[in-house]
Amino acid sequence: MDAMPGLAPTCAEYATLSVADAFNWNEAAAELGDGSWYLVAFRSVRRAGCDEARLAEFDERAHQEAARSPGFVHYFKGPSATDGGCMSFCLWQSRDEARAAARQPAHQEAVGLLDEMYATYTLEFLHVSREAGGPLTFEVYRPPVQIVTEPDVPAPAPDLAIRPALAT
Repeated sequence: MDAMPGLAPTCAEYATLSVADAFNWNEAAAELGDGSWYLVAFRSVRRAGCDEARLAEFDERAHQEAARSPGFVHYFKGPSATDGGCMSFCLWQSRDEARAAARQPAHQEAVGLLDEMYATYTLEFLHVSREAGGPLTFEVYRPPVQIVTEPDVPAPAPDLAIRPALAT
């Protein structure tokens, strides 16, 4: 299921914005209806000279595996932004389904490339919800995890101005 085929970045610098501000959610997420979802965002800066073809191959296998997994809603593979940063994310029906998919073989193989391919990356975990046909809301599920594998490369500095999630 891909519930948001029209989702797109709002600007070329999208990777530095909060997830809520980086995309055209109002137009693209109309089909989601009311409910609650779990979003995992991956912000990154690639290492100079990384094997783009190999990275794309592993990413595509992990994407196809995720798309066949229970609870999958949408995957957005971000383009490189003007500052070299990138943001991709996967939206799930629940945290449990996202965690189960992350244990699948193709995802684990892609994770095995992190230190080789990325100078820095950050994982963000968000609770996304909509009530009574209102706008989507984005709340931090747990604090972001940032990994710097190449110390001389600055990580994208996202605007994380969103409310902490209620305990769930």
